[in-house]
Amino acid sequence: MLSLEQKKEKKKNIAKSTCELFVEKGYVNITISEIAKVAGVGKGTIYEYFANKDEIIYELMGCLQENYDGKLKEKLKHAVLVKEKLLFLFDIYFSEDDIVKVQRQIYREYLGIVLFKQNEKTEDFNTKMMSKYNNILENIFKEAINKNEIIEESLNFIPSIFATLEGFFIANKEKQVVFEYIDDLFLLLKYENKEVA
Repeated sequence: MLSLEQKKEKKKNIAKSTCELFVEKGYVNITISEIAKVAGVGKGTIYEYFANKDEIIYELMGCLQENYDGKLKEKLKHAVLVKEKLLFLFDIYFSEDDIVKVQRQIYREYLGIVLFKQNEKTEDFNTKMMSKYNNILENIFKEAINKNEIIEESLNFIPSIFATLEGFFIANKEKQVVFEYIDDLFLLLKYENKEVA
């Protein structure tokens, strides 16, 4: 009998083993039998841990997020300017790193579920994920506001920044479009001391 920790680890391992399969074939083209095969377990075992493919991709997203978050934390620690931190936060949308490219493809598959399969579990997972990254961006902006890099009203732009960048991502816009958007955004949000001496 597996302990709770061992079960959590097995669940993660099953999800991680599907990464290449999701990238190669896409969410809609994969069967539970194929997932069981690449995971090296029986089909029944898959259903012990997951109710459906959606739950597998949520678990996989969670694993990829852990990896992404660790790297992000390290990059943010060494970044100085708010714009640089923002680019690190949204690295998944345009990075040429091979690992990030895989994460990006899995994220595309996940977004397909979010856009086309609205249900309570999907909304709950997406809300938790967005809340985490909203908090990270809010902390980045608050620090920049305290340093007089950007205006206080910048905090009001957080939801629209996520919506715009996700829209660019879904529309498959070139990374240059993303960079130009971020440049323009910071021209708009830049703090300028209006006091006259």
